[in-house]
Amino acid sequence: MENKAHAIAAGLFVLLLGFALAATVAWFQGDRTERVHYTVVSRSGVTGLNLKAPVKLRGVEVGHVEGIGFDPTDARQILVDIAVDVAAPVSTSAYAQLGLQGVTGLSFVALEEADAEAPFKRAEPGARIALRPTLLDRLAESGPNLVAGFAETATRLNAVLSDDNRAQLGEALVQLRQAAGDTSRLMAALQPAARELPGLLKDADAATQRADAALRRVEALAADGQQLAQDLKARAAMLDRLEAAAAQVQATSRNLELALVGDTPPRTRPLLSDISAASRSVERAANEVGEQPQSLLFGRGARPPGPGETGFEQRQKTGTK
Repeated sequence: MENKAHAIAAGLFVLLLGFALAATVAWFQGDRTERVHYTVVSRSGVTGLNLKAPVKLRGVEVGHVEGIGFDPTDARQILVDIAVDVAAPVSTSAYAQLGLQGVTGLSFVALEEADAEAPFKRAEPGARIALRPTLLDRLAESGPNLVAGFAETATRLNAVLSDDNRAQLGEALVQLRQAAGDTSRLMAALQPAARELPGLLKDADAATQRADAALRRVEALAADGQQLAQDLKARAAMLDRLEAAAAQVQATSRNLELALVGDTPPRTRPLLSDISAASRSVERAANEVGEQPQSLLFGRGARPPGPGETGFEQRQKTGTK
């Protein structure tokens, strides 16, 4: 009996020790972190996502997946229940994506900020977070369209590279080679002219300067001509006044001669004759200036030779006056 009692006591001790060890392990392995629950809503698949899959916020693990199921109100949606550390800064603009855990094929939930510069506002517990497709998901969705596009491109490329088009392309390449050779020869022929071009530009610059100087001289001559025209106009007006004065003097002298010819004393008659001669001289001078106004500037020209003078016969033959 005593041996059996010792055996029972040893067995109970071992059992109690095992329970204590299990409780200790459970105590150390238990998760006592306070969690906040959010719901990730997906309109596409969640391939590779399992329960207890990690949840990361901008690369930092902040929780895990606690449940995956279909939305009872909309069967096209998948609801993923996640538990996140209460201290994790999940904002109202956060969105979720699926990330791959290495090469295992398993996925995790990655939370990202839609607008990192916007003022931070914490999401309420139980809020729904949209799941956005990743780049690989978009490529996978557009894969059939890409394949169809590549097939169409290949078909068109085969049509472009037909035998006739290849022959025409070869001819075009030959003509292009000939054109390149012609261009090289033309450039070689133009090189001497290009070397002479700086000299021609210098000559053109000098000619431009000479033309500018000539233009300034022409402008100066035009200004002088305008001044000369004004002087001639003034002298012509003076000649008109002189002619009018001469006509008035002549008329006055004739009136005096007619008035005094009958009863003028003999001693005043020479004076009247002198006045009449003076008026006729003034009249002749006015007539000559009117016929040759340039004589005021350049002087009177030489009088033509009369009968018996040298050059008279030559003037008669040529008919000059």
